[in-house]
Amino acid sequence: GWPDVRPSHALDYKANVEVSVYAGMPQREIAEGCTMCHVNQTTCDHCHTRHEFSAAESRRPEACATCHSGVDHNNWEAYSMSKHGKIVAMMGNSWNWEAPLKDMYSKGGQTAPACAGCHFEFDGKYTHNITRKIRWANYPVVPGIASNITSEWAEDRKDSWVTTCTNCHSERFARSYLEFMDKGTLHLLAKYQEVNRIVKGLYDDNLLTGQTTNRPDPPPPMKAGYSQFFQLYWSKNNNPSSLELKVLEMGENDLPKGHVGLAHVNPGGWTYTDGWGPLNRAYVEIMDENTKLRHELALQKRVAKLEKKKFSLFNGETTEEKVSLGGLGGGMLLAGTIALAGWRRRAKREN
Repeated sequence: GWPDVRPSHALDYKANVEVSVYAGMPQREIAEGCTMCHVNQTTCDHCHTRHEFSAAESRRPEACATCHSGVDHNNWEAYSMSKHGKIVAMMGNSWNWEAPLKDMYSKGGQTAPACAGCHFEFDGKYTHNITRKIRWANYPVVPGIASNITSEWAEDRKDSWVTTCTNCHSERFARSYLEFMDKGTLHLLAKYQEVNRIVKGLYDDNLLTGQTTNRPDPPPPMKAGYSQFFQLYWSKNNNPSSLELKVLEMGENDLPKGHVGLAHVNPGGWTYTDGWGPLNRAYVEIMDENTKLRHELALQKRVAKLEKKKFSLFNGETTEEKVSLGGLGGGMLLAGTIALAGWRRRAKREN
């Protein structure tokens, strides 16, 4: 997986090449799709593109859209559909983007936030260090993030976000919405965690499709296991199973999109279009399959038990079974003898 704390632009190339699926994936041209965004560590022209190398260009939200978009971190889509994003789209051409970030509201005519204005700001100053206010880091599924969200460390960072938001909003409103965002994200996470435990139980019991018969190991340095990140990009036969992939997409795609929708105030982005709606749909589908697989397992156990009982009876493995079998045989012999005697008497009378 990623290096600790997902260090964003400053170490994004390192984070890219250290992911096992990047190293082990044989389809190199596909893997390089990740590299094309994970190069801010080594170059500046993703934000300040050639040939202009313009600060004004990098202040516009469109500059961020190429990489901060898509199924696993749809920041651009969520922002664009928010009221903030719509104001920028409608009014932004009348603003002076040449003004420094610190002056965009007072001198640039800006009336709604763009990406850099919020994410580059920390306690009133603007720098390229965009990690100092990170709390959820886009991925609530990462172990330790949710459990740490009420810590002093996370609360200090929330305070820094309140400072950012109070450029336009009241402190009461800012704190209320940030708490709303946290609670909503925890609801999304709980939905995922419940169903993830179900699929992990199927994996532990070897009940996933092809798990014991058709599941090859991935190429190194990827390592076999349950619901691994590489399974989003590598597959062979029944590795991963469809249920694993579905729950993996819930954690790596649907859950982050729900959180990002909350963070950027895009209602459809966490309630129905993205976030909760897709999570709920996947939850239902997985629960259906779990019930079927568990029911099939129960039937198999019942059949096996009956087959064993039948086999055991006719082989007389225990004293009781031998006595039962002897009694059954004796009864059948007696019944046969009586029937034969009756047949002979009838035959004599007829003659």
